[in-house]
Amino acid sequence: MQGGFIPNYQFKRTNNMPHNIPTVHIQKHTRGISDTKRTEVANLQKYIQELLGDTHHTFLQGSYANDTSTSDINDVDIVAIRKTTYSSVHTGLSFPTSIPWETIFSEIETKLKNQNRYTWTVERSEGGKCIEVRTSGFKADVVPAVQINEDVKSDPIAIYSFKTGIEKVNRPRTHIENGVAKHNATNQNYKPIVRMFKNWVKNHFDNTDIISSYQVESLVYNTPNENFHNDHAYSFLFVGNHIAELLSQRDILPIKINSVCGTDDITTNWNIVARQSFKNKLKESVSHGLSAYKATTIQEAQNYWDKTFNI
Repeated sequence: MQGGFIPNYQFKRTNNMPHNIPTVHIQKHTRGISDTKRTEVANLQKYIQELLGDTHHTFLQGSYANDTSTSDINDVDIVAIRKTTYSSVHTGLSFPTSIPWETIFSEIETKLKNQNRYTWTVERSEGGKCIEVRTSGFKADVVPAVQINEDVKSDPIAIYSFKTGIEKVNRPRTHIENGVAKHNATNQNYKPIVRMFKNWVKNHFDNTDIISSYQVESLVYNTPNENFHNDHAYSFLFVGNHIAELLSQRDILPIKINSVCGTDDITTNWNIVARQSFKNKLKESVSHGLSAYKATTIQEAQNYWDKTFNI
């Protein structure tokens, strides 16, 4: 069924019907990170805040902060806002003194290097947007930022890339707030389904640039709430089908597919070939998922479900 959609009536016909997909095979795709990993990450973020001191406000962002990361997460993002330092680009204001981004990065880099609690390496990222801290367990990307609003604890903020030379507006806390609202509006089913689709992408497109984690989350976020169900196998069918339909509409119409933050279009810089590859593989997988849902034996259901996730 790679060339077309699966009619919605086929989904409705399976609604509330028992299926033979083993629960353990569903949960392995929706599982979040362990309590041990949570403690490890929290301790690292707290220590980085201690190193930077009162001149900075730090917090976790991205998949970890949103609880949409897969269980095997090995990297986290930590924002480090330089307090009382404002973007002249995005505030439209002029200030009596200025500080270059090189200094903002170097201050953080120096403090991260001059510590003795962890055995880690510290270096600039290849794209020049963050400072990478690598421990034996995982990697933390520390993202230097400055304020736009007067309140350091409110969005937006400004971040910088040395590769592009562009100062960009970012809304990491809006991202978190919108994710929480969506999760609550879907009876706590949104975040497990995001993790499910991230695992699906990893299994089908690992080590490629087909789609980013943020784009995956945004596509799931754009799916209407009624498509999320307590039966996560059933949710995969509905959410996957909606995403495929949405991307097909985007192929012929200049519609905007909002990010989780609601401010930018996730298809703007998404290569058309990569987008088509993602959409076609998703259609194929939804078809396999439907076969798994309708299978009459546990073995048949498991085989189709594993095929859905390229296992």
